[in-house]
Amino acid sequence: MSAEHAHIGRMIRATVFMLGYAADDVERGRWSDDEIRQLGDQLAMVTAALRGDGKPPEPLVIDLSEAKR
Repeated sequence: MSAEHAHIGRMIRATVFMLGYAADDVERGRWSDDEIRQLGDQLAMVTAALRGDGKPPEPLVIDLSEAKR
């Protein structure tokens, strides 16, 4: 493993750790709608980079209109 790979690995771990705190803050209502939207856009870019395809994924849509209750 190169020093660069080790550095990227540490950055990924730190990011995942901080995202946990960010998720808590979002759920507690500490972020504005604009901040959440901006975060979502940035997360889509990170996801695309990790997938290696260079484009953001399509938003996940779950249609519950015909779900059995």
